[in-house]
Amino acid sequence: MLSHEKLWERKLDDPINCLEVGKPFLEELSEENDILIGTTAGRVLILNQDKPPEVLLETKGGSVQALQLYDLTGQRALDLVVGDSEGVITMFSRQQILSKQEIGTAVTTIDIFKDLDQGYEIIAGGMNGTVTGFQPHEIFWSLKVAEESAKIATLHMKGRRSPYIHCILATTLNDPFGQSMAVLLVCDGWQFVHFLRGSNRILSLRVPTVICSMAAGRFLTHEIAHRYSKKDTTKPKTISDLDKAYKDKQVLMAGEDGCVYVMINYEIHQLFNVGFRLTKIIGFRPSFLKEDEPDLVICVGYANQALVYRGDKRICEIATADWPHNVTVGDVNADGQDELILGLLDQTVQVYRWIKTE
Repeated sequence: MLSHEKLWERKLDDPINCLEVGKPFLEELSEENDILIGTTAGRVLILNQDKPPEVLLETKGGSVQALQLYDLTGQRALDLVVGDSEGVITMFSRQQILSKQEIGTAVTTIDIFKDLDQGYEIIAGGMNGTVTGFQPHEIFWSLKVAEESAKIATLHMKGRRSPYIHCILATTLNDPFGQSMAVLLVCDGWQFVHFLRGSNRILSLRVPTVICSMAAGRFLTHEIAHRYSKKDTTKPKTISDLDKAYKDKQVLMAGEDGCVYVMINYEIHQLFNVGFRLTKIIGFRPSFLKEDEPDLVICVGYANQALVYRGDKRICEIATADWPHNVTVGDVNADGQDELILGLLDQTVQVYRWIKTE
């Protein structure tokens, strides 16, 4: 169903801490997207096939740990949010510093939370287990998620745990009554996924392992939805229940144990096991997928390969010279199709295109 072809690769002189694809600061996209690379000494590099890497901008701060593109100013151009190892988040608009915020600990991850009224907050996770919500000129709230985990941990979970925020997922989900809600999912070094509304923890689910990465989308086939509905014997299932589980947005969670779990109706099920420790998963939809086909998921971790799954079936393997440290997708050659971009530990950026096979 899916194959791949390497289009090009580039060995860099700098480590690849994080990747993003886009064209910041332009109101209209007139050419292909660039690959943005967060690296050392507060620098963000810009890379495409035709030119060597250049320094797009510098924060004058620590090593860049997280990047996000979003229209912060409402001027129809993508602004850039940069988080660094010194706990400073620098926001750039039209290649100028718009503002800076400090969260008091090294930044580990950044996401953009969009509420149902078209408002937004920048969400930053930190090394000390704190999650902070803010806009360019104001911090709104902060929550020590690691302390929340310690409060609700059972006796056999006691012991030293890493507090740092492994991953944040800002998404919309249906609540148990079928109403759409905007919510933050947060995972730290404890075996929980926490649901936040601002600084309020509204729900915590126990998970089998520490979660390193999450993705939202529609990942189930009819067969998988039916299989998991049969496992839940707490109440009889109707055709509408199955249809709802299949059509509703799901959340995938990548664990340190090598398993990818799926949350269905706020219950956690193992979907598949890749056989190595995972660090990152992302969902994507090639344009050739039919409407009723599920999203695909790319998995990387402690192995010299990137794996692609459809449902619980592995459909593509990409061998790499080193561990893929970062992964993203985006149209970097202006062909209307999203390519796969891998950042390897050996400081190589690789770009692949997808090929549909029968």
